[in-house]
Amino acid sequence: MLVDYSHEEGVAIKRSSGTAAYYLASDENVNVHSLRLSCVGGKRKRNELGGSNDDSAGLKFNDFEKLRKEVNFSVGETWALYDEVDGMPRLYARIRKVSAPSFGLRITHLEPDPDDEREVLWFEQDLPVSTGQFRLGKNENTKDCSLFSHVIHCKEGSNTGHLIVSPRKGETWALFKNWDIIKWSSEPDSHSSYKYEIVEILSDHADGTGVSVAFLHKAKGFASVFFRMGTGDDSDMIQVPSHSLYRFSHMIPSFKLTGTEAKGLPKDAYELDQAALPATTVQEKPVPSHLIPVPKPEALCLPSSEGKVIKTGQFWAFGGDYDDTPRYYGRIQKITVTQTFEQTAETKVHVCRLKATSFPQNVIKWKDKSMPVGCGTFSMLKNCSTLYPQHLTHQIFPQTSMDGNECTILPKVGQLWVIYRLWAPHFGVGALDEHCLDFDMVQVLDDAFNYKVLALEQVLVISEEKNKFFRAAKSRPSYCYDEDGPGVIFTIPQSKMLRFSHPIPASRVTKEVDGEMIVLFEVDKKALPYGW
Repeated sequence: MLVDYSHEEGVAIKRSSGTAAYYLASDENVNVHSLRLSCVGGKRKRNELGGSNDDSAGLKFNDFEKLRKEVNFSVGETWALYDEVDGMPRLYARIRKVSAPSFGLRITHLEPDPDDEREVLWFEQDLPVSTGQFRLGKNENTKDCSLFSHVIHCKEGSNTGHLIVSPRKGETWALFKNWDIIKWSSEPDSHSSYKYEIVEILSDHADGTGVSVAFLHKAKGFASVFFRMGTGDDSDMIQVPSHSLYRFSHMIPSFKLTGTEAKGLPKDAYELDQAALPATTVQEKPVPSHLIPVPKPEALCLPSSEGKVIKTGQFWAFGGDYDDTPRYYGRIQKITVTQTFEQTAETKVHVCRLKATSFPQNVIKWKDKSMPVGCGTFSMLKNCSTLYPQHLTHQIFPQTSMDGNECTILPKVGQLWVIYRLWAPHFGVGALDEHCLDFDMVQVLDDAFNYKVLALEQVLVISEEKNKFFRAAKSRPSYCYDEDGPGVIFTIPQSKMLRFSHPIPASRVTKEVDGEMIVLFEVDKKALPYGW
């Protein structure tokens, strides 16, 4: 098979007997990486150059490229990479190291390691594998984000050193059409051109029962919106048995839509990442009228008295039971306004709180399980809490999983965070309640593996009462040293990431201090700890 990319890229791919060779026409002395990583980003690169597949027309709602920006890569994550067969994201690699400020990744490839006889035969015929058991393979360095598609969730296998990948509820995947593991394995050359069916995963994989899925159809008039027909029965659903998981081709990144984003959009639909869709034409279907949602008579947008706009779907920080310091997070589920006769209207915000999930093994946990967690991975509780708009301090922007059930909040370069001074895991909510803990303000300088931070100090600005102002500290008091040392720049190891209390929204302003105009960080004092 010979595939030529556009002249601008100057890349040709030649494959024979399962081995690929790659050439860069413009440079004979190029340092070639591994065979796998030389072209896996080709499909996305072709789209960027204008040679996209025909499903590029129509309305779009989400920018999937943001998922693959350099700031989103973290050590320990497993990512899907585009393969060289047809450009689908069905290769996997684990992130070992993230380099900064000059971006670079150290990765370890995941290699299929099946133990079922039929799956072994399939793998030996060089047919694609995206589910089942994997083992760690070769290491490699790369600086190219375009090789990667999305984060994939995997779990530890029963055998040491093995990882298991299986479809999860709420994800969207592609199935091989007319799949037959025996026939395809015996005649691999007759099944090298794949056709797909797109499905929504309705249940996590369970041994003995497999995975329940529902077929999705492409909505006419939209770039990559897929929906269920919703006929009221189970005719659009099938069960994929455990022994047939190799029928799954690859996961397709997606965002679930509410149906209110545009006119004519079906409810409970998904917008899929076009870079993970086949280049062949996908048949479109008109959206039946009964699947188009009727707008609900509830407030979806609330301008606050401070100029902030609160909308459903946003994530906000708010205070807790111990004080008003915004150490808690939640997603705005609903906004309601009630008014009785001539009384003042009462606005309530219904929030799904975020609850911290498991941490990496090296992270030191709070001994008091009731202590608030400011950073890590969170899941959304199903039951809503009712708050008032004045309880919300500032909007946050977590990295959300594809199914929308998990989100990640971590200190990022440039952000301001409040940290616990002289942190210890035995701190408890009693100390918070009695305001016995001390805090410092820092700016994050580096978030690659460990966190390098710069200490900030408060600056008094005359005639400014509402907000507080900070600048880089010139020195640190001796009572702040501990293991940090006396320097204003110090490192917080990943193992002590719970030392980060909560992020602080800030803006850069120029103010006069001691007769000199200097640049400061301006922060809302409502986001600061008690007593500041």
